[in-house]
Amino acid sequence: MILVLILLTILIFILLLALLIVVSTLKIEVKNLCISNIEKKFNEKQSSKESIKQQDLRSLLKEQENQIQNYSKKQIDKIIIFLSMGKLNWLKISLNAKKIKTLYSKMHLERIDIKKIEQDFKLEDLKILPKLHPKISYLNLQANLGFESPITTAFTVAGIASIISILLAHFAKEWKKENYQYCIKPIYWQKKLYQINFNCIIEFKMVHIINIIYIFIKKGKSDKNERTTSNRKPYGYSYE
Repeated sequence: MILVLILLTILIFILLLALLIVVSTLKIEVKNLCISNIEKKFNEKQSSKESIKQQDLRSLLKEQENQIQNYSKKQIDKIIIFLSMGKLNWLKISLNAKKIKTLYSKMHLERIDIKKIEQDFKLEDLKILPKLHPKISYLNLQANLGFESPITTAFTVAGIASIISILLAHFAKEWKKENYQYCIKPIYWQKKLYQINFNCIIEFKMVHIINIIYIFIKKGKSDKNERTTSNRKPYGYSYE
């Protein structure tokens, strides 16, 4: 009798936990993601270049070019993952740069076969992703981008800004000007340059995530059955 009660209690707990997860919202907060190949001195000197007209610009350009070639910056302060119901966060996972690096090494993400993923992933799969119904509740993006061609730089910057505007129009949770700020600036230096500072909070309903996982699993099984069927030899079971 006691064993039955224990098993029943465990079952009820599992069902309640499953129900809690299904009705919850997954929030992912990215804090201070910085990616750059431009040293800080480059921006300082570029902004003051017009005021230093008597300085030899050739030596200045050469010095800045050396800085660009020898500099690389990738850092992030924190990624916080919440599971919440309304304003109540009942689960919180905080990952700093050190934890993310450790997690990356333990998961052996560098061993992932990109070519296999490209073969399995089809353009049709992109039609499924909008069913996630993501909501962006906060965005702060500051980016400076440059390419070897000024035309490419101009079109890329304009294109990214347009895409962000479209995404916010569809996925912004509650439109408040202070919660959505972005600035994409071009760098006309005839080199591949980037300097990005990114902060955001994006939300997903767990029921939508579970639905997407189910669709992909079902699709994977159907693809596997199709490959198995196509590999069978015709008349393989015929006695004629």
